[in-house]
Amino acid sequence: MGLIWWIMPSIAGVIGLLLLFAGFGKLANLKPFAGVTRLAFGTAFVGIAGMVAFIGLNIQTYKRLTYERPVAVVKFASVPGQAEAFTADVTFSDGTHLLQADGTQPVFRGDEWQIGARVIKFKPMANILGYDSMYRIEHMRSTNAMQFSSEAVTEGKIDGIRIVTEEPGIDVSKLADTYGSRFGIDAEYGSATYQPMGDGFEYEVSITQDALIARPTEATRTLIQSNSYPGFIPSKQAD
Repeated sequence: MGLIWWIMPSIAGVIGLLLLFAGFGKLANLKPFAGVTRLAFGTAFVGIAGMVAFIGLNIQTYKRLTYERPVAVVKFASVPGQAEAFTADVTFSDGTHLLQADGTQPVFRGDEWQIGARVIKFKPMANILGYDSMYRIEHMRSTNAMQFSSEAVTEGKIDGIRIVTEEPGIDVSKLADTYGSRFGIDAEYGSATYQPMGDGFEYEVSITQDALIARPTEATRTLIQSNSYPGFIPSKQAD
């Protein structure tokens, strides 16, 4: 749908230029009426093309700057016989899965999980022109949220899996950090998002032009609320 804002002014602009050239040709052949008529229509088409292009550019700001892309779907299931241990079924947007070296799904322990990525962010004008932020998922880990409580400070326990273990080829992130400002790159940084972890919890992870977002499904949202507030009944079931 966004392409129409570039196709329409392009067609109008081409028509306008053809009419302008034809008008100048008529004037050169001493046909003033035909020449002026074509020049008038040509100027009008070029003006319309410019106006539509600027309108399209403005409309693009509302969509491109809030554009989101799917990154992964994350599902957790309890490990039988183990407290606060969950297998993670992670499906990335390209259809691949997060697996350990032995081909099995990773197991995380704790009550919160986190996924992190390296992000290369473009400036707003570059976003408007179609350059979206680039990302690379680098790690996924779990923690015990109690270590962050104000009542007790416990030993940090983190289970995690590093998805990118080595830097293949040229390190693009370093190039972006050093020379990116010359090519519309705004910043290069790490972004992470975390959420509660539990049996049956499912999340949809996406990335905006700035950062990762993990949103629970409606069923998971209900599970989180019921775990946080025993006796909780969703409003749509209360009737």
